[in-house]
Amino acid sequence: MRIIELTVMLASSEPERLAAFYENVLQLERVPNYHDPVFQLGGSLLRIIHHSAVHGTNQMPARCQLNLFVADAMAECARLTGQVTFVRPPEREPWGGIVATLADPDGNYIQLIQTPRK
Repeated sequence: MRIIELTVMLASSEPERLAAFYENVLQLERVPNYHDPVFQLGGSLLRIIHHSAVHGTNQMPARCQLNLFVADAMAECARLTGQVTFVRPPEREPWGGIVATLADPDGNYIQLIQTPRK
């Protein structure tokens, strides 16, 4: 199988509220010309959709997490402090990188990851 594109679909009962978080708080790049809110995530896309079977917050947020690799996790966490709920503050991992976990308004987990500098 040869994958041409990866799009993660994130369902919400309030997609515009969730899209506003990803656009205004996380400051992800919104891709124009889509019906649903779509954001560029490196070489992949995040599409936020309304789904009638989704209600309230995610009851199992650790099941599927968005891992966003950033150049400076500490700076991003400092910028986001007071705007997001951190599930886990930024910490240096034994493998040398930095990882922080936060929750979006629907309770989905997002990890900010900085790989070790070489």
